[in-house]
Amino acid sequence: MADLQQRLADLAETLTLAEGRLDAGTVGAGRDVLDKAEGRLANGPQSVVVALAGGTGSGKSSLFNALAGAELTRTGVVRPVTDEVTAWAVGDPQGAAMVLDWLQVRRRHQVAPGRLGPEGLVLLDLPDHDSVSAEHRLLVERFVDRVDVLVWVVDPLKYAQRALHADYLRRLAAHAEVLLVVLNRVDELGSEAAGIVTDDLRRLLAAEGLGKAKLLVTSARTGVGLDRLRATLADYVRQRRAMTERISADLQTLAGKLRSQVGDTQSATLQADRLVAALAAAAGVESLADAGARTYTEDADDASRPLLTGKVLGRLRALRTPLRRLRRPAPTSRELSPVGVRHAVLELADVAAGDLPYPWPVRLRTAAQSMASDLPGVIAGELDRVDVHGVRKRLWWSLLRVLGTAIELATVVGVVWLVLLGLIGWLQLPEPPTPVVGRLPWPTLLAVGGGIGLLIFAALRRRLVGVGARRHRWRVLHDLRGAVAEVARERALVPLQAEVDAHNRLVEMLGSVEGAGKRGGRLRR
Repeated sequence: MADLQQRLADLAETLTLAEGRLDAGTVGAGRDVLDKAEGRLANGPQSVVVALAGGTGSGKSSLFNALAGAELTRTGVVRPVTDEVTAWAVGDPQGAAMVLDWLQVRRRHQVAPGRLGPEGLVLLDLPDHDSVSAEHRLLVERFVDRVDVLVWVVDPLKYAQRALHADYLRRLAAHAEVLLVVLNRVDELGSEAAGIVTDDLRRLLAAEGLGKAKLLVTSARTGVGLDRLRATLADYVRQRRAMTERISADLQTLAGKLRSQVGDTQSATLQADRLVAALAAAAGVESLADAGARTYTEDADDASRPLLTGKVLGRLRALRTPLRRLRRPAPTSRELSPVGVRHAVLELADVAAGDLPYPWPVRLRTAAQSMASDLPGVIAGELDRVDVHGVRKRLWWSLLRVLGTAIELATVVGVVWLVLLGLIGWLQLPEPPTPVVGRLPWPTLLAVGGGIGLLIFAALRRRLVGVGARRHRWRVLHDLRGAVAEVARERALVPLQAEVDAHNRLVEMLGSVEGAGKRGGRLRR
């Protein structure tokens, strides 16, 4: 019973999740099943309600009277004479009253336990299922859905009636454990004919998926098979499983209908990394990072270039600055591709849906389409917040400038010194003394050494600036992708994740409702 209560609690959660997601008719039918199950458990759970159902002329009411040992209902063979449900309750009056009040049965006959019936048996005689009265047919439908055990009484003439099998028996296949089919009025057949009809009825039941249903042969007039029918009903009462088996079968049938709209044990997943990569590509973050690297290179060049060279190139820098200002705003409006963003989000929904049944692919795709229209503008706004061109001045830039300027000055001094010495020689003036280092005069050493030093310095500076630019590009790219990931999470992943989580939870809950103890795995993110 505790397991059944848990399954009903899981059904309640399942229906809450299914509301607005699955077919409204199936969800409504599920709520009816839940209400009926909870109502039955709350009203006379110690009683076992058995209903006799059948068509006109089947001898259903005669069989009811024979089981009760009294003429409690009218009988007839030509027209339907049972116009109201009649109850015959054995034993505890309070328990029987609770369930009969819940079933809204007014005509009741209470007896003490005895040879005819065990404590807790509540036997009902229903109107004919093929009654000319629509009200009678609806009444039969209601009780067929609510009683614990259903005894379907058929006669040798109409046991194969198409309406009987199509409208009732076929849809009770899941309830075979609590269904009895009684071939009544066998006294009208010879022994050989009775065997043929019984075998044919058994074949028909097997074809309807009711191979496990009990098949009994009776005659209400002669009493054939009544003791066996009483013993079978007494077994249901004694075992006290009929109510839970009936509810369990209802839950399995409902879970099967819901499962067709949810899918099997497959869990939907969202490929978050793939979405972020696609959105980053659509937003052109690589181009923005390249622009940031170019800005870093320009600023580093300006700040680390030797002073004299910088003075010479000052005019060029002055011309280049306005151009750089035009280039520095983040080109999000130019780079961002709405088509690429839409494609990325829709692909995310399609991959998550996978082979899930309707309506999940439609729900996920519809949710993706609604958010895809807003994403480009939101992503562009977030990218504009990232300072792509903001480059902080580094100390080593100044140190390079000092070093380069010193080498540059030494080279200039050496060149000027050589020029002066050459001019003195050309004018044939007395040659001043020239200091030497080893065999190399200082002017030559400064000019040549400084020139070589400038070449080495330029290569070193270019290498250091390149390394710094690559690091700056990586930092900018990291910040840009982080901005895209945040937008993707808030505007795409979270809404879609709600649908994915609802599906995965439904998969998990349906396993419990079916009684299989299935539990879905945790969602991979």
